[in-house]
Amino acid sequence: MAKARPDFAAWAQDENGEYADEICEYFHSFDWLGRLPGPRHETYLELAVRAERTIEKPTEASRNQIAEAVCRARDEGTSWERIGELLGTSADEAEESYGALSVSSGT
Repeated sequence: MAKARPDFAAWAQDENGEYADEICEYFHSFDWLGRLPGPRHETYLELAVRAERTIEKPTEASRNQIAEAVCRARDEGTSWERIGELLGTSADEAEESYGALSVSSGT
């Protein structure tokens, strides 16, 4: 049984409307999904992974950004194999790390 998906909006901004970090603000302040080519959520995931690699150390916000992107990609039908490729890991490791958050099943 999959765990309930976290409320991604809750971690993006604090009670004053400030974003958790620069990467979080960057992703949440731009209409990515309306402007991305191809499978939108795959590209969103790729961008989230690339963005996290630009910072010295992953933050809770950057990890949550990737988790949100994985969930959305799975909802769109992206396979665990493709998600693993985008994350730089295996399909099994990707599913083990993020599968409980996904509401989609299958490959």
